[in-house]
Amino acid sequence: MFGGTAAKAYSALGLAFSSLLLASVTPAFAADLGGDCCADLEERIAELEATTARKGNRKVSLTVSGFINEAVLFWDDGRERNAYVVTNETAQDRVRFLGQAQISKDWTAGYLLELGLRGAREDRVNQDDPDGGSSANGVSVRHSAWYLSGKDYGKLWVGQTSEASDGITEINLANTSHFSFTNSWGNTFGDQNAGFFLRRRDGILTDVHWGSFVAQGAQQAAPGEGHRFNIAKYESPTVAGFTASASWGEDDHWSVALRYAGEFSGFQLASGIAYTGANDHTSLSNQRGVGDTSEIGLSGSILHTETGLYASGAWGRLHDAGLDDLYGRDVGEDTTFWTLQAGLERKFIPLGKTTIFGEYFQLDRGAGFGSNGQILDVADLGTGLNQVANSRIQGWGIGLNQSLNEVMDLYFDYKHVKLDVTTTDGIAETNADLDSIQFFTAGAQIKF
Repeated sequence: MFGGTAAKAYSALGLAFSSLLLASVTPAFAADLGGDCCADLEERIAELEATTARKGNRKVSLTVSGFINEAVLFWDDGRERNAYVVTNETAQDRVRFLGQAQISKDWTAGYLLELGLRGAREDRVNQDDPDGGSSANGVSVRHSAWYLSGKDYGKLWVGQTSEASDGITEINLANTSHFSFTNSWGNTFGDQNAGFFLRRRDGILTDVHWGSFVAQGAQQAAPGEGHRFNIAKYESPTVAGFTASASWGEDDHWSVALRYAGEFSGFQLASGIAYTGANDHTSLSNQRGVGDTSEIGLSGSILHTETGLYASGAWGRLHDAGLDDLYGRDVGEDTTFWTLQAGLERKFIPLGKTTIFGEYFQLDRGAGFGSNGQILDVADLGTGLNQVANSRIQGWGIGLNQSLNEVMDLYFDYKHVKLDVTTTDGIAETNADLDSIQFFTAGAQIKF
């Protein structure tokens, strides 16, 4: 009994002492927080915010995303065949940093920094080079721009980013744009006077590239398609599904575009059209023509939501006003193309949707020019004539994409491509006898 009473007494005494001690310490501790302690704490928080990219700072949020898109490219030029591991240039590996801050209820500001990465460059590999030249294993700046956006006023961009016409020939509601559709053709067999070498039917491998017969310049192989430049761009608010945009930059390079997206009677619809003009024909890396150029590009896609049946198509034209002067006579100054893809996209397995499709591509080019801005020399084609009167690339393909829980896409794509070239000396004309080329691409894209 005595032990229990004593224990209770000691417990009560200890509790009273603890309360007294806490009361005496608390004011001093609070005083410290109001002095140097808080300054040190604020400084430490600032340091942590500066080194923790995913958190951004207190005003500007930061989202990090991107994807890796690598594939095995099998090719057969009629006499030689091989397989390379490449970065799929249709949707190049990239990491994206997107920042956003709320200025007021209706206004936001932000920035986009996106880096492109590649191992072996798909659109530069050929029979003698499995890596794609000096641009392999590189990092490039795709986007570096800020924006100011008003809820009722639209968005203004300044910096290196997509011009208004960028992506205008690539509108596709099906999940195939990371490896197929418009620009996958030039990225597979080559663009910008590069890529695979043409092989003659007599077996001789020429020094002329497939990429010499597509639209030149950084805007990709398809005429009418845009690219990324140092620009100022305005995007309007979306009204009834329509969004307008306009951009200007570089050396008098401008474009305007109108896009639409909506749904009607069980069908999803998306389309766009753009016009581009450029007076910059001195920079060889961006050179679309040897004179002033004008382009129009458009594309559209329709998907029936219940059945998954879809169709997507694109068309473009580029006019180069400088080719007549370059050749010293009237020559073909237009490059045009059209493509169609159609198929079925449905969820056959629980893991995700399956897309099965077929497609066709055709590109017609006039005289054209070489990588040095001069007349394209095709003497090695074996016709005895060394200039191009006109050319036509035709290709057909089939493909399959399997989505895995919207995290990874596995894809397979086959393309069969042929080229008809009419050579000339300015008077006579002769057709070159060339082999077709085949490609089979198997790869995957994983997003983060």
